[in-house]
Amino acid sequence: MKRFVVALSTLALVAGCSPEEPAPAPTQTPAAEPARAPAAQDPVGTVVPLPGAPEGIVVTASGIAVAAVREPDGLRLLDAATGVERSFVPTVGAPRHLSLAGPDGPVLAPLESSDELLLVDPANGATLSTTRGVGRQPHDAVVTADGTTVVTNEMGGGAVFVRNGVVTASLPAGPVQPGGVAAVGNYAAVADVQGNGIWIYSGPDQELVAQGPLGTKLTHATSLGSDLAAFADTDGGAVYLERITPDISEVARIDAPGNPYGLAYDADRKLLLITLTESNILRVVDVADPASPRIVADLPTVRQANSVAVDPRSGNVLVTGSDPGADSSLQIIPAESVDAS
Repeated sequence: MKRFVVALSTLALVAGCSPEEPAPAPTQTPAAEPARAPAAQDPVGTVVPLPGAPEGIVVTASGIAVAAVREPDGLRLLDAATGVERSFVPTVGAPRHLSLAGPDGPVLAPLESSDELLLVDPANGATLSTTRGVGRQPHDAVVTADGTTVVTNEMGGGAVFVRNGVVTASLPAGPVQPGGVAAVGNYAAVADVQGNGIWIYSGPDQELVAQGPLGTKLTHATSLGSDLAAFADTDGGAVYLERITPDISEVARIDAPGNPYGLAYDADRKLLLITLTESNILRVVDVADPASPRIVADLPTVRQANSVAVDPRSGNVLVTGSDPGADSSLQIIPAESVDAS
């Protein structure tokens, strides 16, 4: 069932906006946030210290994990199998979410405090490019199939488009406070943490093409292939699977009580991984049939499990424990623990 498509007159208005003419500032309401987690109980697998209250994490096809950390701000490059640090890349301000432009990188790291987007080589930590002026407090970024980078402009609203390291377009109109974004073919599907649903942008055309209400208040998003994406309804205790064509149609709702937040997709095993921050749980969901998702396991995690990623070589699952104290950590869940579910 098609949810809602933006009318052509609305598209024309949005396309006519320029970075110099931002949309009027909307009334702000509290954004969706993860729960403050209790102490962890017997997390599965191996737990290693990871200083800096880590948030976003990605794992390359070569087995390099990259985690975004704070104080000192930067990226920690890790061996995904052991969690041993390979190197540290300092940044001006702390990145929050990370994504990969390709299976082996580079890593896209939006810096919220300096309004920059870094492109970093995960093999050696070299900064390949720095794009300035990517909105106000850029929150997340992905590369669509045509090669356009779409950055969510969290405190400015809307999206910023980057090609070859240069900002080529900015659309202030749209989501009030955009958070997570998923690349779905040529489209970028953006979640609004203020509760205004999802917004679909075309990478090739650099324009808003669809919008629809979804859930209560969303935070994160992840791609499940060429036309599917998952959205964490953090305030609503659910994860939604949506087909993006770019019309928006609901495929399934997955029960996820307790402030679902981190999302990752294991394409080989067709598993969606969801962190439940209120209970330090990783919910494993079989989405081989997206219309009939099946919860197969709830695995105990480290405290404050805000982010999750999959090692494509081994199938191990990596979870960041983002507790700002001395207990911040990385959990490595072996593939057999997930498979045994």
